[in-house]
Amino acid sequence: MDIELLPPTGFTGMVLGRSEEETVRAAERFGPVSVARGAQIQIAGEPFVIPTKMVAGGPEFNFALTLDEGGNADTVEVWRPPDPGYDATVTFEGIDVFRTPWSKLLTELESRGHRTVRQAGDRFAYAPDLALGFSRDAAHEVPDDTDGLPLYFESVLVAAAGYYDGVFEP
Repeated sequence: MDIELLPPTGFTGMVLGRSEEETVRAAERFGPVSVARGAQIQIAGEPFVIPTKMVAGGPEFNFALTLDEGGNADTVEVWRPPDPGYDATVTFEGIDVFRTPWSKLLTELESRGHRTVRQAGDRFAYAPDLALGFSRDAAHEVPDDTDGLPLYFESVLVAAAGYYDGVFEP
């Protein structure tokens, strides 16, 4: 499975800004969908309550969407498959997001003219002009970098344009 991140609109097969019903239909192509209302999520280590959260996919490839107060999808977060041998590739502009070491990925984004911001001792990063956010938090055993955190980003968030405007400035 090949997934291309398409910020700020979503990723291959998933488009932000759609209604809950349209989003559920699109997400079901990837596996079962569960919906939670009034969910609390973590963004760059900070808790936020959102009206609706949707989790979709299967045991190998899954993602979560949040819906705004109007019921439209406004973010989608994709997680790195726990099995490194699983045949799924998530890319942005040809960069393999989950198989490129986190520091090289950020360096590559910067070399292409995208500003990146690192937070919490490099546990989180985001590219505000792209509306992409990255996390090194892992829920399973993964290879570590020399700083003791995961070597690769474990999830990537695609959001609507302007999502990071002024919110998480260091």
